[in-house]
This record gives sequence, structure tokens and C-alpha cells, in this order.
Amino acid sequence: MNVGIKVLVICAALDLSKPYGSTPALWQLFKAMYELGHELIIIPYHGHSISSLWWRSYPNPNYYKGVILEKVLKMLKHSHGKKNIPFIPTFARLLARPNIQKLVNRILMDEQDVDAVLMINLPLNQLKGFATDLRRNYANIPVILYDIDVPTSLPSFGGFTFNHYIGADLSEYDSFIIPSEGSIHELRELGATDVHIVHFGVDPNVYTPMPVKQDFDVLFYGNGSRDRENNIRMMITEPSKVLEYKFVISGRYLSSNVGNAISTTPFSFPEWRKYCSGSKINLNVVRETHAKVFGTSTSRPFELASMKCCTVSAPYRGLEKWFVIGKEILIASSSKECIELYRMLIEDEDLRIKIGEAARARVEKEHTSKHRAEQIIDIIKKI
Repeated sequence: MNVGIKVLVICAALDLSKPYGSTPALWQLFKAMYELGHELIIIPYHGHSISSLWWRSYPNPNYYKGVILEKVLKMLKHSHGKKNIPFIPTFARLLARPNIQKLVNRILMDEQDVDAVLMINLPLNQLKGFATDLRRNYANIPVILYDIDVPTSLPSFGGFTFNHYIGADLSEYDSFIIPSEGSIHELRELGATDVHIVHFGVDPNVYTPMPVKQDFDVLFYGNGSRDRENNIRMMITEPSKVLEYKFVISGRYLSSNVGNAISTTPFSFPEWRKYCSGSKINLNVVRETHAKVFGTSTSRPFELASMKCCTVSAPYRGLEKWFVIGKEILIASSSKECIELYRMLIEDEDLRIKIGEAARARVEKEHTSKHRAEQIIDIIKKI
């Protein structure tokens, strides 16, 4: 019989209104941990604290400082365009870290039976020394760092929002968890002593297909064109100029060079789910960084598969690890291939349905949030 454990989580954000793309995935992961019988106590590093049926939460002790810091970062990036602003980590260590440390120490003393501290998507150089102090004071409680943004967050790619590995001490942590097999070597070179792979998953009870009429031909939803300009051109811009199909794209900060595709305002989650089900073909326009670093999972293929979408993806090293190419998902390597695939799929409804059903079955068998939660809990128990 599996015995439930109690985990103190410090994560980037719980507030879904914050612009952190990983937050919905974390909600699903936390819910899965609860459903598996584990207890979670969560502190957000940014934004408001959010309680739910599946976890307890403590208020962000640096909420107002975080608001100020975000405004400062926004102004500096707007004026200088820099990701590496030297004084920010020092500023955060002086003003933010003490409050986090104080709250965590109080929780660990009050609770008495916390089994592990799991830190998710936190800026490591702002918290330098934090894990060392925890391990010194609570030697029996492992400290694990889960970075969902690898490889983009790594120094070799310049960081996502900013480069938080510069000046950090990775040896502080008992273990690292990342969703990118091709990034293990770089993390070890940076000082990580123990690295595990946990790929993205999805809650099939949340990402379900909707019984709606398919009024759209090709749909893409995503935030930001950065690092996927070539794939947008290949999969949307050029095909939409040739095919008389209804192409729809939605998301924040997307390129305006999308050919004859219709651009809409960003969808809410219920709207996006409805549009996915209402489109004959859904696109996985992956960022080139994720596509080129082997075995780097992202949430979108699993989300679309769970909704029984017929999905066409850009080339993606390692996609075959999660789905059977040609049966559960399709890949196009050029605009010509996209055009040919789109024509074939639009004309063959039975094939689209078959691909969507096979993709959903694969998710239920291997790629749910519970599968990922079990992996993480297993890693924690073995430390």
C-alpha cells in the first residue's frame, strides 16, 4: 500500500491571471497528487495565494515587493532589452528571500511532518543559499528543484524571462526534475548532482472533447512567436495563401505575418477548448528550441491529444517517444507537406476521427497528470 506524503511546494505562481504558461499544468499536477493521497501545502513566489479543494496555501510573503520588482523589470527590459540585470538577484536575496525563509521555517516547525520541499520554476540566483539553510536545519527533508522551462531557462538559451542560473549554486539541491532529456548534460555541468526526467502530462477530465460542429479547418493557439517564426510561416502563413480553408490563430504576442489566417483575441480556456473541438485540424507549432533539444516535452501535444484533436506538428525530436507518428499525430516538414496533409485530412473525416481517438487513448494510457505525479512522488521517496 502506498503511503501518502506531505510536500511543501514553493512555486512560481498559483494565480492563473499571471502570465506564466506553466501554471495550468501545475494545477493539474497538484490535483493529481491530491487524488493519489498526498498532502500539499503551497506558497506562491509571485502573485496572490490561491486555495483549492486539492491543497492548502499560505499567502505570498513578498506580494507587494513582487509587484514592485515586476514593474522595475518591465521598465528596464523596455528601455534596455536586457535579461541579465545584475542588481535584481542581489535585490531579491536581500528583500524577498528572508521573508520566504521565515515563512518556510515556521511552516516546517508548525507542521512537524513535512516529507519534502519541492521548489518549482523559481529564480535560483534570487534564492542562493536558501536550500543550503533548509538542509542544514532540516537534514531529513530533501529539497528538490523542478524546472518546467528547461531548456529555454538554461544559460545556453539565455533564460526565459531572465537568466536565473547565472550566479546560482545548483549543488544546494538534492535533486533536479526537468522535462528535457537532451538538457541533462548542461545541468550537470552547471553543478546539478542528480537529475531526473518527468515529462508534461494532462488531466483527461479537464481536457475533454466538446460535441460541437467543426466550423473551422485549421487552428493554432499559442503565446508568442519567439523561436517559432519559421514554423508559423511553414504551417500557417504559406498554406493559408494557397488553400481556401478557414485558418484561425489566437494568442498573445503573435506575428502579424500569418497570410490569410484569421487572427482573434486570446481565448479563455473554455473558448479555446471549444475552438479546438470545432476545428478539423489543430496545429502544434512548436518552438525550435524545444524541437531541437531531444526529448523536450511541452504541454500542447498532450492537451490536444486529450481533446481527441487531429493534430499536425512541426518536426520535433523525441515526439515519437510519446505518440505513434502517423497514427496518433502527424508531422509536416515543409509548407508543401503541410498543404498536402491539410488537403488529405480535410477530405477524410473518418481518418481525422481515428487519429483523435487514438491520441486520446495514448494519453489515458501513459500521459496523464497522475502518471507524472506518481513519477515525482517516487523520486521524492527515493532521495
